[in-house]
Amino acid sequence: MNRSKSMSLIAWLAISAISPGVMAATPPPVADIGAVVERAMKAFNVPGMTVAVVADGKVLYSAGQGAVENGKPAAVDDRTLFQIGSVSKAFTAAAMALLVDEGRLDWDHPVIDYLPEFRMADPWVTREFTVRDLLTHRSGLPLGAGDLLMFPDGNAAPADIVGALRYLKPASSFRSEFAYDNLLYIVAGEVIARVAAMPFMQFLEQRLLQPLGMGDCVAYVERAASDASVATAHVVVDGNLQTTGTKVSELVAAAGGITCSARSMARWMQFMLGEGVTVDGRRLISAGQFAQLVQPVTLLPVPSYLAANAGTSLNAYALGWNVSTFYGERMLSHSGGVWGMTTHLAILPRQKLAVFASGNQMTVAPRAVVHAIVDQFMGEQSITGHVDWVGVFEEEVRKRGAGADDVVAKAYAARNARSRPSRALAAYAGTYRDPWYGTIRIELQDGRLWFRSQRNPPLAGPLEHFQYDTFVARWSDRRLNADAYVTFNLAPDGSVERIRMKAVSPATDFSYDFHDLDLVKEPEVAQE
Repeated sequence: MNRSKSMSLIAWLAISAISPGVMAATPPPVADIGAVVERAMKAFNVPGMTVAVVADGKVLYSAGQGAVENGKPAAVDDRTLFQIGSVSKAFTAAAMALLVDEGRLDWDHPVIDYLPEFRMADPWVTREFTVRDLLTHRSGLPLGAGDLLMFPDGNAAPADIVGALRYLKPASSFRSEFAYDNLLYIVAGEVIARVAAMPFMQFLEQRLLQPLGMGDCVAYVERAASDASVATAHVVVDGNLQTTGTKVSELVAAAGGITCSARSMARWMQFMLGEGVTVDGRRLISAGQFAQLVQPVTLLPVPSYLAANAGTSLNAYALGWNVSTFYGERMLSHSGGVWGMTTHLAILPRQKLAVFASGNQMTVAPRAVVHAIVDQFMGEQSITGHVDWVGVFEEEVRKRGAGADDVVAKAYAARNARSRPSRALAAYAGTYRDPWYGTIRIELQDGRLWFRSQRNPPLAGPLEHFQYDTFVARWSDRRLNADAYVTFNLAPDGSVERIRMKAVSPATDFSYDFHDLDLVKEPEVAQE
């Protein structure tokens, strides 16, 4: 789970012109950091945030602000656990590097050498697909392909994930384009488990988190200590802040499951600045394999707001890391998002600077905070001076939200509201199956059609007629913010043949990959 998920923003690549080991500016006062966090929380309606800053190898700042849960007294501090989403991907890559160092895994060996049941749609791709390909978002699959198996609250098992890949249709040629995915990181976790002969979560915690001194961090939230302070996730529904579960299960651990405190994330940032050496001087990952982790592999576009405000000109993905520049300085970064919680982390190796922020609302606030704090160190290097990064992200959110609202409004204005379904509602009822996803049921209840997903129980709700044979699924859980068009296609004989789906709003999180479904109606079994 990737990224500030609601914004789907990605990071960057370029070459630094700064001398190694030279700090760009005097560290800002701690009060300035707190003020940035407070402003971002207010701007994006975030109940609580936790932040850590490492400068010149030492922890400059580690603290929390706001509430663990909106309206309740428990306060966030640097021991409060937050779910860091896809920031976890770098940990999965590092866990693999440990096995590569031991000679038990090779980045460029085929995945089928370690996981014989692994299959992609194309047999040639299956044979050529390497361990490195699992981590670099260049599989040829479309953005977020297969995420509905686990998102918002799927009941798939790891074997279901591996088995589904052969049915997912590619959107581009193998290794030709960047398209962010989660499923292949879950496969990476299965490779680790198979090679290490122990569950992925156990390997991650025992071989990586604990040696780094990150003892309060766990592979996914349900493994946290019973007395731990754990941040509650929030989303905005109809303008009101509501609590929600993040829906992160054991299945998602390798793609976005880690739950951690700012205090411990500071240890991770020190480890990254030490290029594989722990704070107590132990080399955990060899210099050669650490270099592999941060070496750019897949090129991707540069977001326009970064080009305009940070001078970013190139952008790439390494192994669990985005690699780009900020004011000409090389930067490693990654965002993370689970339902109701977001995270961002940035590391500037030559500046010996790293910043982590996490918030318990589904917004870009952590990204804005990280950019603003880095700017406090480095703003003098910008042609225009210090940038108001909270303001930049406020404007991005405004533009994206307005654009999405406009798309929905135009669709409703253009529809034929007088049209009627071509068949009686009972004809649409039945079981529909997609080979990678499984089955859904369309049921007729009290004169209304209802959508029910067996794979993903939260995807349930009434179908509201839109036009012709297209309906809109209005999910009963309004916190999902993911209403979808449901279009029934007819066979030549007039019978209902299949369903195709698409999110109503372009602001819908990409993990709702409704558009990848091809749900074919199954024959009704006669009752004896």
